[in-house]
Amino acid sequence: MSSSQVKWDCSQCGCAPNDCRKYCTECHSMLTWTCTGSGKSGWHSNYYRHRNNYSYCTPELEEEKQQEMEEKQQQLQALDDSK
Repeated sequence: MSSSQVKWDCSQCGCAPNDCRKYCTECHSMLTWTCTGSGKSGWHSNYYRHRNNYSYCTPELEEEKQQEMEEKQQQLQALDDSK
């Protein structure tokens, strides 16, 4: 998940930093994120869990991932069959 797919925001003062820092430099409250792909949002502390499961909010990436896994399984099966 690239940084362009996440918008950071401070709900206290409205500051919108461009990086993934935990606290607002203006008012020191915890920042929130919004995923532009899914519209999901949350506190900074939940961002990494969302990022690690990003395929959940982009079905096209999940399909691509599935297809790659199937291709790898076929390649492994072909190698196993050739023994």
